[in-house]
Amino acid sequence: MKKYLFLDFDGVLNTEHYQNVLMYEGKALQDRHGAFFDPETVEQLRRIINETNADIVVSSSWKYYGLDAMQDLWEARQMPGKIIDITPSTVSDNWLLTANLDDLAAMKPCKGMEIVSWLADNAGKDAKYVIIDDEYVILDSQVPYFILTNPFDGITQYLADRAIHILND
Repeated sequence: MKKYLFLDFDGVLNTEHYQNVLMYEGKALQDRHGAFFDPETVEQLRRIINETNADIVVSSSWKYYGLDAMQDLWEARQMPGKIIDITPSTVSDNWLLTANLDDLAAMKPCKGMEIVSWLADNAGKDAKYVIIDDEYVILDSQVPYFILTNPFDGITQYLADRAIHILND
């Protein structure tokens, strides 16, 4: 069974706490790839990947740099797991053909729609997934698969445990 982690970066891996620490210590806040990720959140991401074998799909606005740039960042920073794709910026015909049009009329474009569209195009019916973001940008149907982080500290041990449970349950 395939497992997917839809991952935001800002407020999830790149935390306000770590940016404050870097600023206080007079260190650089970013490299050519963007803001540095908090080592504590990276370690929690590593736990999720190691315990679930989930593949990563970038749902962050960083995706606009493109898939190659995201994979380059992952390799350069020796990040855990494998980025296999980025979510689309629009919804797909495959998803629209199966969507409840009454629900669709009430929806505002959001990451949740991009994620459900990606799943319709790329994942089987038995795929498991989790969404980790610091903003409530999901559809009501995605609530059981959603982990909301505090942008100050990002992925904590508790939230990583929840993600592992969702993916391995």
